[in-house]
Amino acid sequence: MVTPGSYFIPPVSLPNAQTPLVGQGLSADFTGFPPPGLGGGPAATPYTRPGMPPPGTPYMPAGSQTGYSAFQQPLPGYGYAMAPPMPMSTPYIPAMMPNGIGGMPPHMMHPAMAGPPGAIPMGYPYTPGPMPGGAPMPAAPPMQQSHSSGGGRFGFPVKEKGPWDQLDKFLEGDDYGPVLTPLLVQRMKAKVELNPLIQPPSESDDHHFLKWNMLFPTGNCQRSNDRPGRSWHNGRHAPATWPRVTSIRLVSRSFPWTIDVPATQDDMGVTCGDVIEAIHTAMYTRLSQTQYDNASRQQKRLLSESFYHNRSTAHGVPGGRLQQTLLRCDWLGQDTMFGGIIEDEALVREICRGGLPCTFALLCVKRYPMTEAEVREQEEREREEEERHRRRSRSRATSRTASTRAPTRPPSRAPPDDTSSSAS
Repeated sequence: MVTPGSYFIPPVSLPNAQTPLVGQGLSADFTGFPPPGLGGGPAATPYTRPGMPPPGTPYMPAGSQTGYSAFQQPLPGYGYAMAPPMPMSTPYIPAMMPNGIGGMPPHMMHPAMAGPPGAIPMGYPYTPGPMPGGAPMPAAPPMQQSHSSGGGRFGFPVKEKGPWDQLDKFLEGDDYGPVLTPLLVQRMKAKVELNPLIQPPSESDDHHFLKWNMLFPTGNCQRSNDRPGRSWHNGRHAPATWPRVTSIRLVSRSFPWTIDVPATQDDMGVTCGDVIEAIHTAMYTRLSQTQYDNASRQQKRLLSESFYHNRSTAHGVPGGRLQQTLLRCDWLGQDTMFGGIIEDEALVREICRGGLPCTFALLCVKRYPMTEAEVREQEEREREEEERHRRRSRSRATSRTASTRAPTRPPSRAPPDDTSSSAS
Protein backbone atom coordinates (compact mmCIF):
# COMPACT_ATOMS: atom_id res chain seq x y z
CA MET A 1 0.00 0.00 0.00
CA VAL A 2 1.39 3.37 -1.04
CA THR A 3 0.63 6.51 0.92
CA PRO A 4 -1.47 8.99 -1.10
CA GLY A 5 0.69 11.80 -2.53
CA SER A 6 3.85 9.67 -2.45
CA TYR A 7 6.46 9.94 -5.21
CA PHE A 8 6.77 6.15 -5.46
CA ILE A 9 4.94 4.32 -8.22
CA PRO A 10 2.34 1.85 -6.90
CA PRO A 11 2.90 -1.83 -7.76
CA VAL A 12 1.26 -2.94 -10.99
CA SER A 13 0.61 -6.53 -11.99
CA LEU A 14 2.28 -7.13 -15.36
CA PRO A 15 0.78 -9.50 -17.97
CA ASN A 16 2.24 -13.03 -17.96
CA ALA A 17 4.44 -12.03 -15.01
CA GLN A 18 4.59 -15.32 -13.16
CA THR A 19 8.26 -15.19 -12.15
CA PRO A 20 8.86 -13.18 -8.97
CA LEU A 21 11.37 -10.34 -9.07
CA VAL A 22 14.44 -10.48 -6.86
CA GLY A 23 17.27 -7.98 -6.39
CA GLN A 24 17.43 -4.82 -8.58
CA GLY A 25 14.36 -5.72 -10.63
CA LEU A 26 15.75 -8.99 -12.14
CA SER A 27 13.84 -12.26 -12.22
CA ALA A 28 14.93 -15.27 -10.21
CA ASP A 29 15.72 -17.31 -13.36
CA PHE A 30 17.71 -14.52 -15.08
CA THR A 31 20.88 -16.00 -16.63
CA GLY A 32 22.07 -13.09 -18.73
CA PHE A 33 21.29 -14.82 -22.03
CA PRO A 34 18.02 -14.35 -23.90
CA PRO A 35 15.92 -17.49 -24.26
CA PRO A 36 15.19 -18.75 -27.76
CA GLY A 37 12.39 -16.99 -29.54
CA LEU A 38 11.63 -13.73 -31.19
CA GLY A 39 11.42 -11.80 -27.98
CA GLY A 40 15.14 -11.64 -27.44
CA GLY A 41 14.88 -11.31 -23.63
CA PRO A 42 13.18 -12.66 -20.50
CA ALA A 43 9.55 -13.63 -20.73
CA ALA A 44 8.29 -10.62 -18.78
CA THR A 45 10.24 -8.07 -16.73
CA PRO A 46 9.76 -4.35 -16.08
CA TYR A 47 12.40 -3.74 -18.80
CA THR A 48 11.23 -6.09 -21.53
CA ARG A 49 7.89 -7.11 -22.90
CA PRO A 50 6.75 -10.59 -23.91
CA GLY A 51 8.45 -12.11 -26.89
CA MET A 52 5.36 -12.11 -29.13
CA PRO A 53 2.63 -9.47 -29.16
CA PRO A 54 -0.94 -10.60 -28.85
CA PRO A 55 -2.21 -11.87 -32.20
CA GLY A 56 -4.60 -9.94 -34.33
CA THR A 57 -3.70 -6.31 -33.52
CA PRO A 58 -5.56 -3.57 -35.37
CA TYR A 59 -2.32 -2.54 -37.10
CA MET A 60 -0.99 -5.83 -38.41
CA PRO A 61 -2.29 -9.42 -38.71
CA ALA A 62 -0.83 -12.12 -36.56
CA GLY A 63 2.47 -13.57 -37.67
CA SER A 64 3.60 -10.57 -39.81
CA GLN A 65 5.40 -8.55 -37.11
CA THR A 66 8.67 -9.03 -35.29
CA GLY A 67 9.38 -9.09 -31.63
CA TYR A 68 10.99 -5.66 -31.60
CA SER A 69 8.14 -3.31 -32.43
CA ALA A 70 4.42 -3.87 -32.34
CA PHE A 71 3.97 -1.19 -35.02
CA GLN A 72 6.69 -2.33 -37.44
CA GLN A 73 5.75 -2.32 -41.11
CA PRO A 74 5.64 -5.63 -42.96
CA LEU A 75 8.96 -6.95 -44.21
CA PRO A 76 9.68 -7.24 -47.98
CA GLY A 77 8.37 -10.15 -49.91
CA TYR A 78 10.10 -12.99 -51.70
CA GLY A 79 13.72 -12.65 -52.63
CA TYR A 80 15.05 -11.70 -49.16
CA ALA A 81 16.36 -14.37 -46.83
CA MET A 82 14.48 -15.06 -43.59
CA ALA A 83 11.61 -12.74 -44.58
CA PRO A 84 7.99 -13.66 -43.88
CA PRO A 85 5.56 -13.48 -46.80
CA MET A 86 3.85 -10.19 -47.53
CA PRO A 87 0.30 -10.11 -46.09
CA MET A 88 -2.37 -10.48 -48.65
CA SER A 89 -4.69 -7.89 -47.16
CA THR A 90 -4.27 -5.29 -44.42
CA PRO A 91 -5.97 -1.96 -43.73
CA TYR A 92 -3.09 -0.32 -45.66
CA ILE A 93 -2.38 -2.84 -48.47
CA PRO A 94 -5.22 -3.77 -50.83
CA ALA A 95 -5.93 -7.42 -51.54
CA MET A 96 -4.01 -9.14 -54.31
CA MET A 97 -5.81 -9.30 -57.60
CA PRO A 98 -5.79 -12.49 -59.63
CA ASN A 99 -2.57 -12.93 -61.57
CA GLY A 100 -1.18 -9.61 -60.34
CA ILE A 101 0.16 -7.55 -57.48
CA GLY A 102 -1.98 -5.46 -55.23
CA GLY A 103 -3.86 -2.67 -56.95
CA MET A 104 -2.55 -3.43 -60.51
CA PRO A 105 -4.79 -4.92 -63.24
CA PRO A 106 -3.45 -8.01 -65.07
CA HIS A 107 -3.27 -6.23 -68.45
CA MET A 108 -0.77 -3.69 -67.03
CA MET A 109 1.70 -6.31 -65.78
CA HIS A 110 4.84 -7.63 -67.39
CA PRO A 111 4.48 -11.24 -68.54
CA ALA A 112 7.32 -12.27 -66.26
CA MET A 113 5.41 -10.94 -63.29
CA ALA A 114 2.44 -13.21 -63.79
CA GLY A 115 1.96 -15.91 -61.20
CA PRO A 116 -0.59 -17.71 -59.09
CA PRO A 117 -3.42 -15.65 -57.73
CA GLY A 118 -2.60 -13.70 -54.62
CA ALA A 119 1.20 -14.07 -54.72
CA ILE A 120 4.22 -12.16 -56.05
CA PRO A 121 6.14 -14.46 -58.37
CA MET A 122 9.86 -14.99 -58.37
CA GLY A 123 11.60 -12.70 -60.81
CA TYR A 124 9.82 -9.50 -59.83
CA PRO A 125 12.07 -6.74 -61.20
CA TYR A 126 12.82 -5.40 -57.73
CA THR A 127 13.47 -8.75 -55.99
CA PRO A 128 16.70 -10.72 -56.48
CA GLY A 129 15.23 -13.94 -57.73
CA PRO A 130 15.44 -16.01 -60.93
CA MET A 131 12.93 -15.58 -63.69
CA PRO A 132 10.54 -18.44 -64.49
CA GLY A 133 12.05 -20.95 -66.89
CA GLY A 134 15.63 -19.82 -66.17
CA ALA A 135 15.27 -16.62 -68.21
CA PRO A 136 17.63 -13.83 -67.21
CA MET A 137 16.27 -11.00 -65.14
CA PRO A 138 15.46 -7.90 -67.25
CA ALA A 139 17.95 -5.08 -66.80
CA ALA A 140 16.99 -1.62 -65.61
CA PRO A 141 16.22 0.89 -68.36
CA PRO A 142 19.18 3.10 -69.31
CA MET A 143 19.33 6.67 -67.99
CA GLN A 144 18.30 9.33 -70.46
CA GLN A 145 20.95 11.82 -71.46
CA SER A 146 20.34 15.47 -70.86
CA HIS A 147 19.50 17.54 -73.91
CA SER A 148 20.94 20.72 -72.36
CA SER A 149 24.25 22.17 -73.48
CA GLY A 150 25.95 21.39 -70.17
CA GLY A 151 24.69 18.16 -68.72
CA GLY A 152 25.51 17.51 -65.10
CA ARG A 153 25.81 14.33 -63.13
CA PHE A 154 22.97 11.77 -63.56
CA GLY A 155 21.83 13.64 -66.67
CA PHE A 156 20.31 16.57 -64.80
CA PRO A 157 20.77 19.93 -66.56
CA VAL A 158 23.23 22.34 -65.02
CA LYS A 159 21.71 25.55 -63.72
CA GLU A 160 22.70 28.46 -65.90
CA LYS A 161 24.20 31.40 -64.07
CA GLY A 162 22.41 34.68 -64.38
CA PRO A 163 23.20 38.23 -63.34
CA TRP A 164 21.23 37.67 -60.14
CA ASP A 165 23.64 34.87 -59.13
CA GLN A 166 26.76 37.02 -59.47
CA LEU A 167 28.04 39.55 -56.94
CA ASP A 168 30.14 42.45 -58.17
CA LYS A 169 33.61 42.50 -56.65
CA PHE A 170 33.61 46.28 -56.44
CA LEU A 171 30.31 46.91 -54.66
CA GLU A 172 30.23 49.89 -52.34
CA GLY A 173 30.02 49.16 -48.62
CA ASP A 174 32.06 47.67 -45.81
CA ASP A 175 30.60 44.12 -45.80
CA TYR A 176 31.77 42.66 -49.10
CA GLY A 177 35.06 40.98 -48.26
CA PRO A 178 38.07 41.39 -46.00
CA VAL A 179 40.49 44.32 -45.99
CA LEU A 180 44.13 43.23 -46.25
CA THR A 181 47.34 45.07 -45.51
CA PRO A 182 50.08 45.18 -48.19
CA LEU A 183 52.28 42.95 -46.02
CA LEU A 184 49.54 40.35 -45.76
CA VAL A 185 48.98 40.53 -49.52
CA GLN A 186 52.67 39.80 -50.07
CA ARG A 187 52.71 36.92 -47.58
CA MET A 188 49.60 35.34 -49.08
CA LYS A 189 50.75 36.02 -52.66
CA ALA A 190 47.29 37.36 -53.43
CA LYS A 191 46.53 38.65 -56.90
CA VAL A 192 45.24 42.22 -56.58
CA GLU A 193 42.85 43.44 -59.27
CA LEU A 194 42.15 47.10 -60.03
CA ASN A 195 38.70 48.57 -60.35
CA PRO A 196 37.91 49.05 -64.06
CA LEU A 197 36.65 52.55 -63.26
CA ILE A 198 40.18 53.83 -62.55
CA GLN A 199 41.81 51.88 -65.37
CA PRO A 200 42.55 53.39 -68.81
CA PRO A 201 39.69 53.42 -71.30
CA SER A 202 39.61 50.40 -73.57
CA GLU A 203 39.08 50.41 -77.33
CA SER A 204 36.01 48.20 -76.98
CA ASP A 205 34.36 50.57 -74.48
CA ASP A 206 33.44 47.64 -72.25
CA HIS A 207 33.70 49.68 -69.05
CA HIS A 208 33.34 53.25 -67.85
CA PHE A 209 36.33 55.44 -67.01
CA LEU A 210 37.17 58.82 -65.46
CA LYS A 211 37.92 62.07 -67.28
CA TRP A 212 39.89 64.55 -65.22
CA ASN A 213 42.42 67.29 -65.75
CA MET A 214 44.71 66.96 -62.75
CA LEU A 215 45.31 70.75 -62.71
CA PHE A 216 41.78 71.19 -61.35
CA PRO A 217 40.17 70.01 -58.11
CA THR A 218 38.47 66.64 -57.89
CA GLY A 219 35.08 68.27 -58.32
CA ASN A 220 35.91 68.64 -62.03
CA CYS A 221 36.36 64.88 -62.42
CA GLN A 222 33.65 63.26 -64.55
CA ARG A 223 32.56 59.72 -65.28
CA SER A 224 32.40 58.73 -68.94
CA ASN A 225 28.67 57.93 -68.83
CA ASP A 226 27.65 61.08 -66.91
CA ARG A 227 25.85 63.86 -68.71
CA PRO A 228 27.87 67.03 -69.49
CA GLY A 229 28.29 69.36 -66.56
CA ARG A 230 27.76 66.66 -63.93
CA SER A 231 30.51 65.95 -61.40
CA TRP A 232 31.56 62.38 -60.68
CA HIS A 233 29.62 60.72 -57.87
CA ASN A 234 28.67 57.17 -58.88
CA GLY A 235 31.55 54.92 -57.81
CA ARG A 236 33.44 57.32 -55.58
CA HIS A 237 33.06 54.98 -52.59
CA ALA A 238 33.65 51.79 -54.58
CA PRO A 239 36.79 49.82 -53.63
CA ALA A 240 39.78 50.57 -55.82
CA THR A 241 41.11 47.00 -55.61
CA TRP A 242 39.96 43.46 -55.04
CA PRO A 243 40.67 42.17 -52.50
CA ARG A 244 40.42 45.39 -50.60
CA VAL A 245 43.61 46.80 -49.12
CA THR A 246 44.42 49.42 -46.53
CA SER A 247 46.81 51.39 -48.77
CA ILE A 248 48.35 51.45 -52.23
CA ARG A 249 51.28 53.28 -53.81
CA LEU A 250 51.48 54.97 -57.21
CA VAL A 251 54.54 55.55 -59.37
CA SER A 252 54.78 57.10 -62.82
CA ARG A 253 57.16 57.76 -65.68
CA SER A 254 55.99 61.38 -65.74
CA PHE A 255 57.37 62.39 -62.30
CA PRO A 256 60.12 61.09 -59.99
CA TRP A 257 58.18 60.83 -56.71
CA THR A 258 55.70 58.30 -55.37
CA ILE A 259 52.12 58.87 -54.18
CA ASP A 260 50.88 57.00 -51.14
CA VAL A 261 47.11 56.42 -51.04
CA PRO A 262 45.86 55.46 -47.56
CA ALA A 263 42.31 54.36 -46.89
CA THR A 264 40.04 56.98 -45.35
CA GLN A 265 38.19 54.19 -43.50
CA ASP A 266 40.10 51.03 -42.66
CA ASP A 267 36.98 48.85 -42.71
CA MET A 268 36.25 49.85 -46.32
CA GLY A 269 39.77 49.89 -47.75
CA VAL A 270 41.09 52.23 -50.42
CA THR A 271 38.26 53.58 -52.58
CA CYS A 272 38.31 55.19 -56.01
CA GLY A 273 37.62 58.53 -54.36
CA ASP A 274 40.64 58.06 -52.08
CA VAL A 275 42.85 57.54 -55.14
CA ILE A 276 41.68 60.71 -56.90
CA GLU A 277 41.93 62.82 -53.75
CA ALA A 278 45.46 61.55 -53.03
CA ILE A 279 46.57 62.40 -56.57
CA HIS A 280 45.10 65.90 -56.30
CA THR A 281 46.84 66.49 -52.95
CA ALA A 282 50.16 65.34 -54.41
CA MET A 283 49.81 67.56 -57.49
CA TYR A 284 49.10 70.63 -55.39
CA THR A 285 52.14 70.00 -53.17
CA ARG A 286 55.01 72.45 -53.48
CA LEU A 287 58.00 71.26 -55.46
CA SER A 288 60.99 70.86 -53.18
CA GLN A 289 64.30 72.55 -53.82
CA THR A 290 66.05 69.18 -54.07
CA GLN A 291 63.69 68.01 -56.81
CA TYR A 292 64.23 71.25 -58.73
CA ASP A 293 68.02 71.02 -58.40
CA ASN A 294 68.05 67.40 -59.61
CA ALA A 295 65.96 68.28 -62.69
CA SER A 296 67.64 68.47 -66.06
CA ARG A 297 68.00 71.71 -68.02
CA GLN A 298 65.19 70.72 -70.35
CA GLN A 299 62.94 69.90 -67.39
CA LYS A 300 63.68 73.27 -65.78
CA ARG A 301 62.72 75.05 -69.00
CA LEU A 302 59.48 73.03 -69.07
CA LEU A 303 58.80 73.99 -65.45
CA SER A 304 59.18 77.68 -66.27
CA GLU A 305 56.84 77.51 -69.26
CA SER A 306 54.23 75.46 -67.37
CA PHE A 307 54.34 77.84 -64.41
CA TYR A 308 53.30 80.87 -66.48
CA HIS A 309 50.87 78.98 -68.72
CA ASN A 310 48.97 77.31 -65.86
CA ARG A 311 48.43 80.72 -64.25
CA SER A 312 47.34 82.51 -67.40
CA THR A 313 43.86 83.23 -68.76
CA ALA A 314 44.04 80.43 -71.34
CA HIS A 315 41.30 77.82 -71.48
CA GLY A 316 41.89 74.55 -69.68
CA VAL A 317 44.11 75.95 -66.90
CA PRO A 318 43.19 77.15 -63.39
CA GLY A 319 44.78 80.58 -63.87
CA GLY A 320 45.47 82.83 -60.93
CA ARG A 321 43.83 80.43 -58.47
CA LEU A 322 47.06 78.42 -58.36
CA GLN A 323 49.70 79.32 -55.82
CA GLN A 324 52.48 81.61 -57.00
CA THR A 325 55.12 78.96 -56.46
CA LEU A 326 56.27 75.88 -58.30
CA LEU A 327 53.89 72.99 -57.74
CA ARG A 328 54.26 69.36 -58.68
CA CYS A 329 51.55 69.71 -61.30
CA ASP A 330 53.86 72.19 -63.12
CA TRP A 331 56.31 69.32 -63.56
CA LEU A 332 53.87 67.50 -65.86
CA GLY A 333 53.88 70.15 -68.60
CA GLN A 334 50.97 69.31 -70.89
CA ASP A 335 50.59 65.71 -69.62
CA THR A 336 48.03 66.71 -67.00
CA MET A 337 45.13 64.41 -67.98
CA PHE A 338 44.38 61.39 -65.80
CA GLY A 339 45.07 58.38 -68.01
CA GLY A 340 44.25 55.62 -65.54
CA ILE A 341 46.13 53.22 -63.28
CA ILE A 342 47.74 50.00 -64.51
CA GLU A 343 50.01 47.21 -63.30
CA ASP A 344 53.62 47.70 -64.44
CA GLU A 345 56.02 45.43 -62.57
CA ALA A 346 59.00 46.55 -64.63
CA LEU A 347 58.45 50.21 -63.74
CA VAL A 348 57.90 49.34 -60.07
CA ARG A 349 61.18 47.41 -59.96
CA GLU A 350 63.00 50.23 -61.72
CA ILE A 351 61.79 52.99 -59.39
CA CYS A 352 61.45 51.07 -56.10
CA ARG A 353 64.56 48.91 -56.59
CA GLY A 354 62.46 45.77 -56.26
CA GLY A 355 58.94 44.40 -56.32
CA LEU A 356 56.53 45.89 -53.81
CA PRO A 357 52.97 44.76 -53.13
CA CYS A 358 50.02 47.01 -53.91
CA THR A 359 52.15 49.31 -56.09
CA PHE A 360 50.77 50.47 -59.45
CA ALA A 361 51.63 52.89 -62.26
CA LEU A 362 49.79 56.17 -62.92
CA LEU A 363 49.43 57.23 -66.55
CA CYS A 364 49.57 60.96 -67.31
CA VAL A 365 48.14 61.75 -70.74
CA LYS A 366 48.67 64.88 -72.81
CA ARG A 367 45.80 67.31 -72.76
CA TYR A 368 44.47 68.45 -76.12
CA PRO A 369 42.83 71.76 -77.05
CA MET A 370 39.36 71.98 -75.61
CA THR A 371 36.32 71.87 -77.85
CA GLU A 372 33.76 74.67 -77.91
CA ALA A 373 31.39 72.71 -75.68
CA GLU A 374 34.17 72.05 -73.19
CA VAL A 375 35.15 75.72 -73.26
CA ARG A 376 31.57 76.83 -72.52
CA GLU A 377 31.29 74.25 -69.78
CA GLN A 378 34.58 75.36 -68.27
CA GLU A 379 33.56 79.03 -68.37
CA GLU A 380 30.23 78.24 -66.73
CA ARG A 381 31.98 76.30 -63.98
CA GLU A 382 34.43 79.14 -63.43
CA ARG A 383 31.60 81.70 -63.17
CA GLU A 384 29.82 79.52 -60.61
CA GLU A 385 33.03 79.18 -58.63
CA GLU A 386 33.63 82.95 -58.69
CA GLU A 387 30.05 83.64 -57.64
CA ARG A 388 30.35 81.17 -54.79
CA HIS A 389 33.59 82.80 -53.69
CA ARG A 390 32.00 86.27 -53.89
CA ARG A 391 29.03 85.22 -51.77
CA ARG A 392 31.35 83.68 -49.21
CA SER A 393 33.43 86.88 -49.03
CA ARG A 394 30.31 89.02 -48.72
CA SER A 395 28.96 86.91 -45.86
CA ARG A 396 32.28 87.14 -44.02
CA ALA A 397 32.37 90.94 -44.44
CA THR A 398 28.79 91.25 -43.20
CA SER A 399 29.49 89.15 -40.14
CA ARG A 400 32.64 91.17 -39.40
CA THR A 401 30.75 94.48 -39.73
CA ALA A 402 27.93 93.22 -37.55
CA SER A 403 30.37 92.23 -34.83
CA THR A 404 32.00 95.70 -34.72
CA ARG A 405 28.82 97.80 -35.09
CA ALA A 406 27.28 99.36 -31.97
CA PRO A 407 23.97 97.78 -30.92
CA THR A 408 20.92 99.69 -32.27
CA ARG A 409 18.42 98.33 -29.74
CA PRO A 410 18.43 99.71 -26.16
CA PRO A 411 19.45 97.32 -23.42
CA SER A 412 16.69 95.41 -21.68
CA ARG A 413 17.44 97.15 -18.35
CA ALA A 414 18.00 100.94 -18.36
CA PRO A 415 21.07 102.18 -16.45
CA PRO A 416 20.36 103.96 -13.11
CA ASP A 417 19.82 107.74 -13.19
CA ASP A 418 22.80 109.70 -11.79
CA THR A 419 20.65 112.64 -10.68
CA SER A 420 18.41 110.49 -8.54
CA SER A 421 21.37 108.79 -6.90
CA SER A 422 23.05 112.17 -6.12
CA ALA A 423 19.84 113.62 -4.69
CA SER A 424 19.46 110.74 -2.34
